[in-house]
Order: sequence, then C-alpha cells, then structure tokens
Amino acid sequence: MRRWTSTGVVLALCVLAGCGEDSKEQAAAPSPSSTPAPPTVSSTIHDGDVLTAAVPWQVEAEPSGEGSVAQVEFLIDGEQKWVEQDAPYYFDEDEQVLAPWLLGNGPHDLAVRVTTTDGASATVAAHVTVDVDAAQNQKIAGTYHRVVTKADIKRALPYRVESKGAFGDIPPPGTWTLEIGADGKILGVDPGGDTSNPFVEPYTLKGSQMRLYGPAVWAQPDPETPSLFCEPERPSDYTWHLSGSALTITPMQKVCADRDIVFAGTWTRAG
Repeated sequence: MRRWTSTGVVLALCVLAGCGEDSKEQAAAPSPSSTPAPPTVSSTIHDGDVLTAAVPWQVEAEPSGEGSVAQVEFLIDGEQKWVEQDAPYYFDEDEQVLAPWLLGNGPHDLAVRVTTTDGASATVAAHVTVDVDAAQNQKIAGTYHRVVTKADIKRALPYRVESKGAFGDIPPPGTWTLEIGADGKILGVDPGGDTSNPFVEPYTLKGSQMRLYGPAVWAQPDPETPSLFCEPERPSDYTWHLSGSALTITPMQKVCADRDIVFAGTWTRAG
C-alpha cells in the first residue's frame, strides 16, 4: 500500500496542474480591491428651483453595490440639519414639509448626502431661491398667552383618533405661550415653562386665513426631543381675528385634535 505524505500530495498536484515560477507568482498575487459604486440618489427639490411655498423634501436612494443605505443627511447652506436612517427618507419627519421662509428670502444651497453600509456615498446639490411674501405677518407678530382648559380638551376629543394621528399624552391644561414671529415662525411653550426647547410651528397668512404646517423639528434648539401634536402632523387651516390685544384662532378643519386643543381659542397679546 502506498502511503501519501503531504509532500507527495503537493508533488502529485504539481504533476497534474504544472508548477513553475509563473504559477507561484500568480498564486501569491493579491486580488484587486474594488471600490463600491456610489448610490443612485434623487431629490424632490431640484437645482434652480424657486421656493415660494412649503414643499416636501424627500429623497430616493438606491445602493449600486451590495450594501444598503446607512443614512441620508440633509444639509442647508452647508450645515447638516436632518438625518434619516430608514426609508422613506423625508426631511423633518415622515410626511412633513420644508417651510422655505424659515431660511429667509434669497439664494440657498440645499444638498443631500447618502452613505451606504459598504462605504459608498453620493451627494446631490440644489441651488435654490426662496421668494416668499410675509408682509402680512406683521399684523399678528407678538407674544401671546392663553389658558388651555379641560373644556378645550373635551371639545377636541371626538376627533382625537388614531386615524388622525393621535398619539401620546393629551396636551396639559394651563397657560401656554406663543411667540408669533413676523418671519412665519411660531415658538410655543407649554405650561411647564421650559423655554430651552420650544416647539416650532411654521405658519402663513392669507387674508383672514391662517395655515399651520406641522412642526419644524429641524429648527428646534434640540431636534432630538421633538414636540409633536400628531404623527404625522399635517397642514390645516384656521381663521384668525385680532381685536386690540385679543387674537382669536378658529379651526376650519378637524385635522389634528391635540394641536387644536392648544391653538383654537382666544389669545392675549403681551404688552
């Protein structure tokens, strides 16, 4: 019986396959490394757009290699303002919108940067112009207070349902504060009085009609702790009437009960 040693095996394989200097060099040569291809990225905001109203800013991203999307970064004028890890990739929470007047009129650079788990990345930039007329906002600009009561809560309970985005705790009764800015931004503080992270609610006026757009979480001092009335919080319309220092806000639709609990009623302007 022939006993095969490891040397014998190597020799036998060399006889069958052929061994030489070329084959040794070929076996020792490392395989070339491949650079992952960048992902395919598209954005709902395009280069050259003129932004005159609130718009959704959504990104579609498709990896070109074997990896998956790790994150989508949204940048405004070079600063990262929002990050999404899970599809759908919306700026400022799912189904929310970008209120361009919060950026200020004039040119701005908007960009999205997509990174995949295999190390690939791609950036799509859009040079846009914001052109919004906010002159009417001067009429109601100021700081307002209102006491939210149990009656306000009872009024909105019939449509405080899951299908309309109800979630979490009901807004607490007590004195709420709204700082309504001429720039189309409302800063709101609940009865707890914590002014370090007010919720931000963009608004527009058209005649006696006010539209609220849902939270601009990206514009809050601490976006990691968003204040949301509904999920998602969709735009809705109100009428407004200012008489002296009294601002009365009345809902035209029943879209978000918790937001109506706070906003709908008569506010008193400070000073």
